[in-house]
Amino acid sequence: MTVRRIRKYGAPVLRQKAKEISDFGEKTQKLFNDLEQTLEKASGLGLAAPQIGIGLRAFIALDREKDKLVKIVNPEIIEVDSEQEIDMEGCLSFPEVFFAISRPKRVLIKGYTNSGKKIILEAKGILARCFLHEIEHLDGILIIDHASQKEKEFWKEKLEQFISSAKK
Repeated sequence: MTVRRIRKYGAPVLRQKAKEISDFGEKTQKLFNDLEQTLEKASGLGLAAPQIGIGLRAFIALDREKDKLVKIVNPEIIEVDSEQEIDMEGCLSFPEVFFAISRPKRVLIKGYTNSGKKIILEAKGILARCFLHEIEHLDGILIIDHASQKEKEFWKEKLEQFISSAKK
């Protein structure tokens, strides 16, 4: 198990569409162990594989209500609530930056566990927000893509720092 470096805004891997996982063997188990260790150290709610530099369709999310970690491979959104909620949202790839983002209050997704078992999960509130956020990471979509021009301007200096450090 390894704590991996979280890629910041500007890292090319964050904009690439992640590839599906077909092998649920040792490499996939190591990926989830690394995601778990990295998320724990970063004290986040969720973490997608591209955020640690791995372009695969996998993420983990902390279900605070059940106090357990959800591990999902190849997620697909089945259904979202029409009712939306605006909330401040952050991201481990945008440390200390927050944007007001509107997301559905509920989501139903399907995918696989890290051991390859098919699952369907319903999430509400913050967990639904987290699932949608992490799935967007797998498609190369970032929170800045939801931000208003005013928010981008407010965070301009910090965003430029991320881009400049990602080039090093």
